[in-house]
Amino acid sequence: MQKLTDSLSPQDRKKRLIYLLLSAIPVMGSYIFNRGFHIPFLDCPLLRYVGIPCPAWGLTRSFMAVARGEFTAAIAYHVFGPILFLGFLLGCFHLIVELIQGRKIGTVYTKVIQNPKFQIFCFLILLSYHGVRLEGLWRCGELYQTITQSPLGLWLIN
Repeated sequence: MQKLTDSLSPQDRKKRLIYLLLSAIPVMGSYIFNRGFHIPFLDCPLLRYVGIPCPAWGLTRSFMAVARGEFTAAIAYHVFGPILFLGFLLGCFHLIVELIQGRKIGTVYTKVIQNPKFQIFCFLILLSYHGVRLEGLWRCGELYQTITQSPLGLWLIN
């Protein structure tokens, strides 16, 4: 039996439509980028100006590999890429179902994702993974090279 509080208000419907559009951007973008389309300003500004890759380093390539069905390559680009891609797909599906049914749907995964402790845990895992990747770049000398060749590095050196 559906409660009145579970119904989506016009404002809730509008929010869910915006969330749906935002969730669909990475999924659709991965398919579009596989067709050769490129948006230059979407390059990582941290890498471009500072020479240090951001924690999302490789996610676009990972999403593109998932869209092509190349899961091994997707994991090689960013270990969390396939998981996040699946999360965006699940989010899109969930929002579409809510919009069609006109009511809020509570699930285990929505409760888990909204838990602040889970969010902090995921953030710490991502930062740890990023730290390991940066350490690998440092050991082989690539990180030093990209930092010194970046606009910030050149400014600091001169």
